[in-house]
Amino acid sequence: MIEKLEAYMKENGWNTKWNEKQGKCLPEAITNRYGNISDEWMEFIHNISCMISPDETTWFLCAEDFAREGEAAFRWNEWECISLESADGDTEWQNEIKDFWNYHLPIVMSVKDGYSYYAIAIKDGAVVYGTEPEFEECEIVAGSFVDFIEKIVKGELRL
Repeated sequence: MIEKLEAYMKENGWNTKWNEKQGKCLPEAITNRYGNISDEWMEFIHNISCMISPDETTWFLCAEDFAREGEAAFRWNEWECISLESADGDTEWQNEIKDFWNYHLPIVMSVKDGYSYYAIAIKDGAVVYGTEPEFEECEIVAGSFVDFIEKIVKGELRL
């Protein structure tokens, strides 16, 4: 599955790289927050270290993105942080935002036509798509991470 995705993305001009390390690659804070991470996505994160669109406006989050500390252009949870800033002073709204993101693991980020993302819904494994300004209003685009990859490779879903 990952080989097919990587080959398809490369054919379409994406910058992709295999992860040479393939050891423990996610920080404990991520695995603790998202306890029910799909095995298929974990395989992806262990094997791919970079997958970025030709125009560098869309990218899969990889292990390095989750481990990055300090100032980066976009943090792995950037859309959550933006939402929390918008809800500043409204504790109830901030709690709703935190609850949403505690059950939605971002896997793809985009700034192509505004800010958007794909995330895995931890409760059932579905992949959802959301966009600004209400990041937490999302729609299911695939029943699982495997289904998401298959739709990309078949050309049914364009990132």
